[in-house]
Amino acid sequence: MNQVGVGGVLVSFFSIFGLLFTVVPIIFFLWFAITTTKQLKMQTKLLEEIKARLNS
Repeated sequence: MNQVGVGGVLVSFFSIFGLLFTVVPIIFFLWFAITTTKQLKMQTKLLEEIKARLNS
């Protein structure tokens, strides 16, 4: 049987922890960019509709 020492467990833990700190901000940034883009498109469409109504 192969037993993993305390050092091996800590290295594994910190590797997963480091990966988490890399992946989570990337996911948050993508979510924020997509959400902001959708909101801006909706706002632009609404403003164009208001402009069209005022011009007619």
